[in-house]
Amino acid sequence: MDGIHEQIKCVLLTLQSENVIVPNAAIAEIIPSRDVAEIENAPEWLLGKMNWRGVDVPLVSFEVAGGFEGKVSTSTQIAVLYSMQKDSAYPYIGVAISGVPHVSIFNRDQIKPDEYAEDNHPMVAQKIRVNGAAASILDIEAMEEMVMQANI
Repeated sequence: MDGIHEQIKCVLLTLQSENVIVPNAAIAEIIPSRDVAEIENAPEWLLGKMNWRGVDVPLVSFEVAGGFEGKVSTSTQIAVLYSMQKDSAYPYIGVAISGVPHVSIFNRDQIKPDEYAEDNHPMVAQKIRVNGAAASILDIEAMEEMVMQANI
């Protein structure tokens, strides 16, 4: 199949500062906010831990990790993502989201690298344009590595 007709199914997560795209298969579940237990001496971007299906799940703020200085609310929704690493201490990681996620199917020709965007966010694999709109591709492995280095 040629690249123009190949479809990519992903989820567009709406955050306060930008939109983030993740592969549909990386999403375990979108859940309403839960009780989040703070973690002592954790980095600011690590909002705490929550219990989901009997598992402790670290909850991160994509925005704070990227230098966003606004207040991140954990009272909306959380995208629970599968870990990309085998035998990870955390099989899931939660990301606080502020809007309604959208499942989208794009053709490869609809997604273009954003050559003018600054790409200095530690959790971004690439800045892109989807049908002309700015978005970021979430680097789940980098996010996991940050959680592991936080020693929680």
